Amino acid sequence: MAPQVPMAERCPLCGAPEPAWAFFAKGLSPEDPRFEVRRCPSCGFGLTVPALPSSEIGAYYPPAYYGRDNVRFHWSIEALVRLFRLRRAWLISRLSEPGPALDMGCGRGILLSSLRRAGYEPLGVEISDQAAWHARERLKLEVRTGDFLALPLPEEHFTAVVFWHSLEHLEEPLKALRRARTLLRRGGLLVVAVPNSESWQARLSGRNWFHLDVPRHYAHFGLKSLERALSREGFELVRMDHFSFEQNPYGWLQSLYNAAGFEFNFLYSIIKNRSSRSTPILRHPAQALAILLLLPVFLPLSILLTVLEAAFQRGGTIEAYAIKK
Repeated sequence: MAPQVPMAERCPLCGAPEPAWAFFAKGLSPEDPRFEVRRCPSCGFGLTVPALPSSEIGAYYPPAYYGRDNVRFHWSIEALVRLFRLRRAWLISRLSEPGPALDMGCGRGILLSSLRRAGYEPLGVEISDQAAWHARERLKLEVRTGDFLALPLPEEHFTAVVFWHSLEHLEEPLKALRRARTLLRRGGLLVVAVPNSESWQARLSGRNWFHLDVPRHYAHFGLKSLERALSREGFELVRMDHFSFEQNPYGWLQSLYNAAGFEFNFLYSIIKNRSSRSTPILRHPAQALAILLLLPVFLPLSILLTVLEAAFQRGGTIEAYAIKK
């Protein structure tokens, strides 16, 4: 078991006394240490303990995490992914002027490719050459690899900086927001999407929550803590979305299966292609059949819960759009 790393004496976001223990979270295999999630009782900002150093976290991003040629899912799911990226690029183009755009954690580069067609000058950042392969080789995009906080990037240069489900993967997410501000022009757009630790999904699912994803997620934001972090770093919030058809219905669906005792995140493995499956379907044929039989019940329930949680501003993920003051 990895050693327990002590937390800072005070919350790194609001300065309140040491965040309280929330629960033990499931790792990605039985051999993993028992990761704790600790959450500040004042602002709600959470951290994973122990926080693995960069020298160890790479083991949690194996080749299967990205899939062959950076393609993870069945072709039908891949088609939906591209539609969602188009919608994202359209919204960014409505809220910012065309110009240099930076996507931190750009993945396959589909969003950047869409922004390029909309008149932006795209630049991606990824943690490794493997993660950047598709964007570079297939889409011919410029992608830089390495530590976002250390990479040489021009200041006050970008009209948009995007952290789409990547901020929580960074060791120092609050410093990343600060650096994003230095990179943006005045009036530039910051886009942040993160799992919402204050959501109904998170509160009801606990350690079974699909979007928890420890230890890859170093930080756990809620609506209150994200708004506070953006304000502290000099951003003015202009839009906050609580409904995400891309993320939230599936978050409920997989969390329901996890809570019902199925192999952890087994459905997520099923909908991937063979090159990125962590659990082969034939290893648990009875569970695969049971998942299929429960789908007509769990899927409508997940959609209903998604609509309800969004109506009460407790969506499983949140999308923030903010302007540099």
